Amino acid sequence: MKKLISTVFISGLIVLQMFSAEIKVLVLDSDLDIPLEGVRISSKSNSEIRTVTDENGQAIINIPDEKKSETIETHLPGYRNETVSVSSDSPEVEIRLSLADVIEGKELVVSRTVPETASEKVGVSTVMTKEKMHSTASMGIIEDCMASVRTLPGVSYSGAWGSEPSIRGGSPRELAVTLDGMYTIFPWHWGGGNSILNPSMIETVKLSNGVFSARYGKASSGLLEATTLKPDFEKAHLNASISTMSADVFAQVPFGKNVGGMLVGTHMTYLEPLFAAYNASGNDSLDMIKRPPYIRDFFLKTNFRPSPVLDISLMGFLGSDGLSMDETETKDGFSRNMIMDYDIYQGLAGLNVKYLPTDKVQFHGLLSYNRMYEDLKQSMKESGTVKYTDEFADKYSGLSGVSAGSSYYLSEIRSDYAEKITSHLVNAKLESEIEVNDKNHLCFGVEEIISTSDTKEKVSAWRDLDLGDRWLFGKSAWESEIEQNWMYNTAAFAAWNYGSENDLVNSEIGIRGEFLTMKNNKQNYTLNMVPQVSPRASVTFTPWRDIGSIRKISLTTGTGLFVSAPRETMLISKECGIGNYELKPNSALLALIGGNVELENDWKFKLETYYKHYLSRMYMYTVSDASTEYSSETMNVKSNGQGHVFGIDALIEKNVGKVWDGYLSYSFVYTRYRNPAGIRDDQKVDMNDDVMDEWFYPGFHRFNTVNIVSNWHFGEGWTLTVKGTLATGTPKKKNGDLTCYAATMEDGTVVQRYTRSSFYSDTLRNQISCPVDVRVSKQWTSNGGKANWEFYFAVQDIFVNLYSPKGDKSFNSYTGEMSDVEESVDFDIGVPLPSLGIKVKF
Repeated sequence: MKKLISTVFISGLIVLQMFSAEIKVLVLDSDLDIPLEGVRISSKSNSEIRTVTDENGQAIINIPDEKKSETIETHLPGYRNETVSVSSDSPEVEIRLSLADVIEGKELVVSRTVPETASEKVGVSTVMTKEKMHSTASMGIIEDCMASVRTLPGVSYSGAWGSEPSIRGGSPRELAVTLDGMYTIFPWHWGGGNSILNPSMIETVKLSNGVFSARYGKASSGLLEATTLKPDFEKAHLNASISTMSADVFAQVPFGKNVGGMLVGTHMTYLEPLFAAYNASGNDSLDMIKRPPYIRDFFLKTNFRPSPVLDISLMGFLGSDGLSMDETETKDGFSRNMIMDYDIYQGLAGLNVKYLPTDKVQFHGLLSYNRMYEDLKQSMKESGTVKYTDEFADKYSGLSGVSAGSSYYLSEIRSDYAEKITSHLVNAKLESEIEVNDKNHLCFGVEEIISTSDTKEKVSAWRDLDLGDRWLFGKSAWESEIEQNWMYNTAAFAAWNYGSENDLVNSEIGIRGEFLTMKNNKQNYTLNMVPQVSPRASVTFTPWRDIGSIRKISLTTGTGLFVSAPRETMLISKECGIGNYELKPNSALLALIGGNVELENDWKFKLETYYKHYLSRMYMYTVSDASTEYSSETMNVKSNGQGHVFGIDALIEKNVGKVWDGYLSYSFVYTRYRNPAGIRDDQKVDMNDDVMDEWFYPGFHRFNTVNIVSNWHFGEGWTLTVKGTLATGTPKKKNGDLTCYAATMEDGTVVQRYTRSSFYSDTLRNQISCPVDVRVSKQWTSNGGKANWEFYFAVQDIFVNLYSPKGDKSFNSYTGEMSDVEESVDFDIGVPLPSLGIKVKF
C-alpha cells in the first residue's frame, strides 16, 4: 500500500513538473545576510503553492507553464511580510526579509508588541501598503495616496477634489498627518485638493482612528502616518512615470550593504504646454488662466547603518503649488472682473535615530523642522450700467432717479482679500522601549512641538447684511497682523504593552500629559491653556484561531482621551482678551468596540462601533454691531463648544486573488455640535459659517458613505479597477424668498440690490454624491524580469455628465436674474477626466 502511494505521489510530481517551471527560492535576513529557516511561502492566487524553507533558507515552488509569473508572499514571525512577483523565466529568486515589530540586537532578536507604522490592529488602525494603494492612488489626473485613504471605513467622503476628509465625525483639521513620524503643518496641494503623499515615495500609510497609542498626540479624531520608502543598500533602482498631467522620477542609490542608501526624486505637473497649445488653437475658454495650476515637489532620504545597533535616517521634502486667474465677464453693459493669485511653498527636514544599547532597550530620537509660506490675493470689481427692474421701480419710485425703464451707472464696487502666512514647526521627540519579558514591554518618552506663525490678513468687502427689519449694503473692513505668535506643546507619555498578536490577549495601556502655552513677546502676551491628561487603554481578545477555514476571530474594546489644538489658534491675539487657563484645546473622549474575522482564503470582515464625546471644542467668530455701522468686526475665541458623535464602520475585503480582489467599506456617522456663544444672530459673523447657540450638523457631515474598490484581473498582466463612492448629502441651508431693496451710495446713486436670507436647517440636505472612477492597466516585465512596466488608462468621475449632485440656483444680485441650472455641490470640471500614463521600475 505504501509503495502504491509513493508511486502515485512520485508520478504526480513528474506530471506536475512536465507542465510547470521549477523555481528555487532563497530567503535571507536582509541585515545579517543569513538564511532563514521556517519561512512560510504561499500564493494567494494558486493554492498549490504552499511550502516552507529548510535550514538553508531554501524552498522549491512550481509555476504552471500557462503562467509567465506568480505573486508569492512570505510569512515569518518577527519579520515583515514580503510580496514578490516571480517570473517563470528565472530559475532562482532571492528574497531578503527585514525585521518588523522587533528590537534588534547583535545576537538576539526580541519580539515586542509595540506597533510599528506598518502594523494594523482592530479598533486602532488600518494600514494600506504600497501594493494595495497601487491602482486607486494612480487613478486620477494627479496621483495621490489620499485617494486610497479616502476609501477606508471611518473616512467620510470629502468631494472628488477634496483630500481633507472628516475622520469619524471630527473636523478635518482634527486629523494629524506625519511623514516618517514628523508632524506636518499643511500636507496638501491646491488648498486641499491633493496631498503631498506621492505614491512613488510612500511605502505604507497607516490611518489610526481608534484608540491609538499614548505615544502620539496633536490629534483628536485621527492620526495619518505615512512611511516613505527605505532605499536599497545594495542595488540601484530607478522608478519613473509619466501621465497626462504630471511626471516623477525616483532613484535609489546604494552606499553598501552594511553602510546605507539614498532615495532621491522629483514630482511635477506640466500644464503650461497644454494650456499654451489650447490657446494657440484659437479657443479662448482658458484665457482667464494666467498661470496654470502647478505642483513642484522634491524629495530626498538617506539611511545609514554604521553598526548593527544604530540606524540613522535623514529626510527632506520641498514642495510648491499655485495658480493665477484673471477673468472679466461683460453682459448688457455690466462688467465683473475677478482676480486670484495663489502660491504656497513648504519644506520639511528631519532626523530619525534608533539606537539599541542592550538587547532589551531601544532609544528612538526624532528632530524635524517644517516651514510653510502662503500668499493669497483675491479681488472682485463690478461696474457698469444697470437698468431698474419694474418690480424695483414700483417699490422705490419715490427715490431720486428711480423710475420705470431708467437706469443708473455703478462706478465701481470692489472687494479685496489678502492673506500672507508664514508658519514654522519644530518637533523633538525622545522615547525608550524596554522589554521586561516576552509578554511585557514598556515605553516612556517626552515630546516638544514648537510652532510659530506670522499672519497678515486684510479684508475689504461689500456685503448684504440682514438687520431683521431692513437690509444694509455696506463695506466691511477687517485687518489683522499677528507676528511672532509662538505655541509650545510640551508632552510626556508612558505606555505598557502586554502580549502580541499571536496571544490570546493583546493590550496597551498608556497615559499622555500635554501642556499648551502661547506667547507673543512683541505684545507682551502669554496664554496658558488648561493642562490635559489623556489616559488610553485597548484590549484585543483572539479566542479562536485556525478552526477550519477560519484563521482567527478577534474582539477589541478600548477607550481614550485625545487632544488637539486647531490651526486657527495661531490667530489669537492680546486683543481677544483671553486670560490664562480660560481656554482649553479640543478634547474628545472615545469609546469603541469591534470585531475582526479572517478566513483562510484571504477574506476579511471587520465591524466597529464607537461613541465620541467632546469635553471641550474651540470655535471662533467675529462680532459686528451698530456702533460702527457694522463696518468693523471683533474676533472672539471660546472653548466651551459641545459635541458628540456615534458611528458604525464596516469592511469586507478580499486580498490579492488570481481573478478578483477588492473591498467594500461602509461608514455611518451621526455628529452634532453646539457653540454656546450667547449672542444674537444679527451680531455674529461666524468664521466657519456655523449656527450659534443651538445643536447643528457641521457642514462636512454625511450620514452614510459607501466605497467599493474592485480589481478584476481579466488576462495575463491586465487589471480593470473600478472605484465607486455613494455618499449622502451634506447639510443644506433653507433659503428665503428673493427680495429687492434700495441702497443709497455716498454720491447719492440709488443702487438696486437683490438678496435672500439663508437659515440653518436641521432637515435639508444636498443631493447624494456618487462618483465612479475606472482604470485599465497592463503590466509586464523585460530584461529577464529586471524591469517592470505598466501602462494605464483611467477616467475620473465617468458619469459626471449623467449625474452630478446639485445645490441651489445662483442669481444676479443687481438684476435679480436667476440662473437656469443649479450649481454643483461637489467641485468638478463638468466632464469626465481621462488620464493615461506609463510606469517603469528598474
